[in-house]
Amino acid sequence: MINNPYIEKIKNHPKIETDLKKIYLKKWKWNNFFWNKNSIILEIWTGLWNFFSEEVNNNPDKNYIWMEIKYKRLYKTAEKTLRNICNYALNNEKLQKIKQENDNFILLKDYGENINKIFLEEEIEITYIFFPDPWEKKDRQKKHRLLQRDFLNNLYKITKKWWKIIIKTDHMEYFEFILEELQENPFMIKQKSFDYEKDELLIEKEKITEFESKFRWERKKVCYVELEK
Repeated sequence: MINNPYIEKIKNHPKIETDLKKIYLKKWKWNNFFWNKNSIILEIWTGLWNFFSEEVNNNPDKNYIWMEIKYKRLYKTAEKTLRNICNYALNNEKLQKIKQENDNFILLKDYGENINKIFLEEEIEITYIFFPDPWEKKDRQKKHRLLQRDFLNNLYKITKKWWKIIIKTDHMEYFEFILEELQENPFMIKQKSFDYEKDELLIEKEKITEFESKFRWERKKVCYVELEK
């Protein structure tokens, strides 16, 4: 960790916040932070950076928050998103004006389990959680899984009414575990699949992460569940 070059790179980065005190002080003040009252979209530990970067640039009328703990992913995601903003703006005068008026994303270096310290009730519209670590090597590691009952309960609280959570995983046992945990949660399951590429779901299948691109090539099944509050 001491030799990780990305530790220095994310220090004082304009789009990455690492100070937990500053992060937690923004609870229920995110619209003030973004200087607007637009929808807030949350992405937690969702792998690499293509999906987040594209969403930020394609939806300038929404605000995006990305939670991640790995230095390299934080830096790469922030840099790619900023590059896309510049590239898109050069080719689109209207988008350039919107981007100048609305700086619509921030990355937070913190664990997903701490969402209750960062957001108040009904502050988030959509949360994406793609391919979380299944902690599968030993049974005792399962206690580290993100998608457990307490986390799901906190996620329910911070989600606005009638809005949703989207979860994807390539780990079948973890997916079954998630569905069991949801039995004690008030979320409504709107769509569910153990192989969403094969099943007919009302989703945009072209909007995928780097992981899914690889899985499609390998013909690997991806599980999907969409929850609504």
